[in-house]
Amino acid sequence: MTLRILSISLVLTASGAVFVADAPAQDRTVWDGVYTTEQAMRGAAGYAQACASCHAEDLRGDSNSPSIVGVSFTFLWGDMSLGALFTRIRTGMPTDRTNSLPQQTYLDILAYILEANEFPAGGNELGSDPASLEQILIAASPR
Repeated sequence: MTLRILSISLVLTASGAVFVADAPAQDRTVWDGVYTTEQAMRGAAGYAQACASCHAEDLRGDSNSPSIVGVSFTFLWGDMSLGALFTRIRTGMPTDRTNSLPQQTYLDILAYILEANEFPAGGNELGSDPASLEQILIAASPR
């Protein structure tokens, strides 16, 4: 179950007020440089150690594990929050020992996945605050 935060607009009409739910309220997208190159480099090492055996060195997966790059990644995670993906990774991976890595390692691996999907790096590392991760949208293309 995914929880999305919606912004609500109040529209006044001649017959009264109507509330309209808008698109999910995300302040930023993955195109805004939400991780650093250094964080992605650390994530590459963490990925090689904890993820590559299932998702492959090139992140393309196999018959048992999904690809986490390219069109497959966008299909699975497009229009979701980075918080939702982080939660999925942290609580479900590695499948044989879920939530076994330090939180920073999960964040670094997430940065590596973003880099592998050619989202640009920025000046600040991904932080562990769940609310801030929920405000970052995984968008297929820049807005």
